[in-house]
Amino acid sequence: MTSLDVADQKQRPGTKREALERLPVIDISSFVGGGDLAARKEVAARLRQVCIDVGFFYLAGHGIPGKDFEELETQAQRFFALPLDVKMRFASNGPGKPGFVRVGGVNPDANTNKTPDLKERFVMLRNLTVEAIEASKQGGSHWPEEDLLPGFTRFMKRHIADRQALTLSLGRAFALSLFLPENYFDEYFREQALVTLINFYPSLDEAELTKNRWSFSPHTDYGAFTILSQDSIGGLQVRNAAEEWIEVPPIENTFVVNIGDLMARWTNELYTSNLHRAANVSGRSRVSIPFFCAPHPQARIHCIETCTGPDNPPKYPEVICGEYLRALITASDTTGQPGISKRTSERLKTN
Repeated sequence: MTSLDVADQKQRPGTKREALERLPVIDISSFVGGGDLAARKEVAARLRQVCIDVGFFYLAGHGIPGKDFEELETQAQRFFALPLDVKMRFASNGPGKPGFVRVGGVNPDANTNKTPDLKERFVMLRNLTVEAIEASKQGGSHWPEEDLLPGFTRFMKRHIADRQALTLSLGRAFALSLFLPENYFDEYFREQALVTLINFYPSLDEAELTKNRWSFSPHTDYGAFTILSQDSIGGLQVRNAAEEWIEVPPIENTFVVNIGDLMARWTNELYTSNLHRAANVSGRSRVSIPFFCAPHPQARIHCIETCTGPDNPPKYPEVICGEYLRALITASDTTGQPGISKRTSERLKTN
């Protein structure tokens, strides 16, 4: 598929998804650097196909320098090397709130009947206006002091701003791939309901996998899309259209981007919000940094007009972004396992 064909705009039920064995690399430089329309259409066509097939791809040409990926890993490991009692000084004060979340969620003692994922997290927000903070009901970020981790907060704030800018470029690529005006998603993503996480995965004993314990158990993401960086260790897997788990090994200086539940709803499941999981059995600690992109909290998400038709009615009712996300995030932060939507729960039964 080399160009968008208007005759194929309307997605029909039963579209066949190819069972990919490896994820493609998509270069988005024509959107970041102002390429011509023909080049952007070429990228949008490739993007459309992979989002139909699996909803996961590597992102290159994003404009973020390679040294920033190295710095991310260094800063992440610095934070999680702190003693637990020091990290708890920056603990999240409730589900969906920024700060440190230990193994088992914000209150592990309340979930002794569950086996939590073996991960710690540090939740960060971008710099928001007071109005945006109040609307998100998340509060402001809980940053460590400069004398404790010199340079950590400054670097993370700058990097989050860089990913925010990338969100707008990627949103334009998604819009063009859906036969929409390129600025269709701009207003949705100017004031986002977004967070950036640092996930820290201690090494997991392979025997634990037989007991169905994961570094990150199978789930789908909740928002529009996720921009993920991972270190060199690997351990991420995604389930393809044949319901086989395939590896997503790190590729230097690329992000991994995946579709979330809200984009799947927006596109009437044309773009798939796919199951993925992580198992760090490397013998070393692993870090990943996902940047979750979702519309502003008051945004109403309903089926996009280019993804429906007389023989393909909307599959989902309209939802308000903030309300939808809050329920799933609360489930995640209180159990130590991902919050699972009804649709995802049905798909896990075939795991």
